[in-house]
Amino acid sequence: MLPRSDDAPRREPLPHRWHVLQMLRSMHAGHPFIHLWDLSCLTHLEGAPMAVHYFGFLERNGYIVPCAKEGTRAHYYTLSADGVALYEAGERWWRTLRWPQKYFVIWYG
Repeated sequence: MLPRSDDAPRREPLPHRWHVLQMLRSMHAGHPFIHLWDLSCLTHLEGAPMAVHYFGFLERNGYIVPCAKEGTRAHYYTLSADGVALYEAGERWWRTLRWPQKYFVIWYG
């Protein structure tokens, strides 16, 4: 049976556009997303605020994929092709905003 358009996985809306863009920037610059066990308090991404809150969103929507594993505890993630596309679209969008709009997005998402 051929898949229909309404069978496609639905993407969640971005929870906070500024924070997600900061995370994508960090990962695009080469910083891995490190997830230890299944504890959200043990999730790290260098240089990105609020990373722990958005790990599930990025993983559920296919924007990040595992790239390495260290023992049974540390799992390293990098951007998927969809994640790179989201990053590039986010940067294009960010460049279209004027400073008052950027300020609003930074504070309110």
